Amino acid sequence: MTDTVAAMTDATGTEVRSDLESFKRLWALAGPLRGRVLAGIVFRFAQSFCLGLAFATAISVIGALAAGATMTYAWAWQVTGLMALSLGGQLLFGYLSATRSWFASFALAGELRLSMLDRLRTLPLGFHLSRNKGDTVTVLTSDMQMLESFMSDALPRIAQAFGLPVAVLLYLAWLDWAVALAATVSIAAGVPIYLWSSHRLAALGIHRQDMQAEAAARMIEYVQGIAVIRAFNRVAKGQEDFRAALKAFRDMSVNMVMKLTAPLVGFSLTIMLGVPLLICVAGTRLLGGAIDTQTALAALMLVFALYGSLVGLVAVMELTRMADASLTRMDRILTAKPLPLPQAAREPRGFAVSFDAVDFGYTAGSSALDGVTFEIPERSMTAIVGPSGAGKSTILNLIPRFWDVDRGAISVGGVDIRDIEAESLNRLITVVFQDVCLFSGTIFDNIAFGRKDASVEEVEAAARAAQAHDFIIALPEGYATRVGEGGAALSGGERQRVSIARAILKDAPIVLLDEATAAIDPTNERAIQAALQSLVADKTLIVVAHRLSTIRAADQILVMDRGQIVEHGRHETLVDAGGLYQGLWHHWTEAAQWRIGAAPISNKGKPDFQRGPLGLRPFPRVEQPRSGH
Repeated sequence: MTDTVAAMTDATGTEVRSDLESFKRLWALAGPLRGRVLAGIVFRFAQSFCLGLAFATAISVIGALAAGATMTYAWAWQVTGLMALSLGGQLLFGYLSATRSWFASFALAGELRLSMLDRLRTLPLGFHLSRNKGDTVTVLTSDMQMLESFMSDALPRIAQAFGLPVAVLLYLAWLDWAVALAATVSIAAGVPIYLWSSHRLAALGIHRQDMQAEAAARMIEYVQGIAVIRAFNRVAKGQEDFRAALKAFRDMSVNMVMKLTAPLVGFSLTIMLGVPLLICVAGTRLLGGAIDTQTALAALMLVFALYGSLVGLVAVMELTRMADASLTRMDRILTAKPLPLPQAAREPRGFAVSFDAVDFGYTAGSSALDGVTFEIPERSMTAIVGPSGAGKSTILNLIPRFWDVDRGAISVGGVDIRDIEAESLNRLITVVFQDVCLFSGTIFDNIAFGRKDASVEEVEAAARAAQAHDFIIALPEGYATRVGEGGAALSGGERQRVSIARAILKDAPIVLLDEATAAIDPTNERAIQAALQSLVADKTLIVVAHRLSTIRAADQILVMDRGQIVEHGRHETLVDAGGLYQGLWHHWTEAAQWRIGAAPISNKGKPDFQRGPLGLRPFPRVEQPRSGH
């Protein structure tokens, strides 16, 4: 196909490129490796051409002997030299092609992985949340391996498939132009069939790769959720989901093979029809006296070498289109629109945070925030409360610019965050979420992640401030203890304290806290509250509160409902205002008095409080049921 062939789309709307467009895209991605890629192709072509030289030499000798020629020493040495040259060329060019192709494929795959990881870092969270983990993992693993195989094996094999035919056609053209022309007829007829089949396979290949990613997603989900699956006795259901995804992938693969069998057989048949055509033309020319017996014999002996090599392209086509499908899936990441970079970066003047008439929706037509406006002075504590789905966590996600607002502006230090470089903004903000993310490695590595140049003493000081040092040194390997995948080797409270130590080490002036103690037992909670006190000292603190007692001492409380701020003030003022906050406080104080197996504590409507570092902290009494109940 040519550039004028318009790209079609598959059933999912994914653009399907022509072969030439795919090679152009790969060539563009190769960048500085283009020279090695091209060298690998040229050397493999030369290797195949040298094989054609051996064929031509052998057939020339056979034809001459059949015509009655007598072998001489000079002729024998000439033939030996040509065959040696052919063998030497095959070995040399084969070695050069392999080294260039393999090096280029590995280097290109490494560069592409780094490019994709860098692009993933710059993309908004909405892009990641719209994709499952299996899709991204498959792009970085299976799709990348498919591209490596294409670069190191399939692409040179394509060049090799043309090297021998070109040598044969040139030899036939030297012998007789009519025979050579006849040899090209079936090739010219087969090319459109091949390109049409290849283009059709492209759409099916993308769908197949997507099905493979879906199967990978179900596998990851099954493995990660195995504890929940077993706890709820849903092992059969989990296996059923995984099996269904694998069945869909298998059915897609079988469907692709079935749809391609006819066109690929048609291509092979069209190419091989050149055999009787060439025999007919060579025979007619021989009977007419236009060519001699030696030329006719050479044409008959070379015909299968000519067409057999081209039919071999069928074996490469699937790998070629699978690689193109993988390249298309990579382009979904590489061409995804990142957050816009500031045209003239500015540095904030202070650490105050403000929202100015901010509208935001996670998807088109939705609204998570509607005209939100507020000011947070630096070195103050602001709490955000409200029912589920009110937009509390959305505010925290927008401040570090995980997403861009639809309308309005968010400022830090008087500067719109869209005008602050991403690295500068990240240095200003520390985020501590409920769901802790620890990386495979040691406890030391996870704490030191907060600052790349941190010393051992600074890491230990952060751990002490986070109330984590004591449990760490009690472990058999201390700070060298490996936390396992996701921190599985540690308890929930220990993981939370390690993450707080990491945040303390970063020492950013703005702290975003999604109530880190909501799901922690009282013993760990007291330690974590003390750790948070060290974290937020002299910081601009914004906390999403699930337990209202923890924010009574806040400088201001923002009460949200349905994406809007409906109340604003201090705790005492809001409790007496008769609004939503008063209702939330009333329900919370009632819940704080609940006991298991007994009536609520009366205490004149007042919960039993114990003072904590971020305000008053209630600890409800829990009693065991009496015997017999």
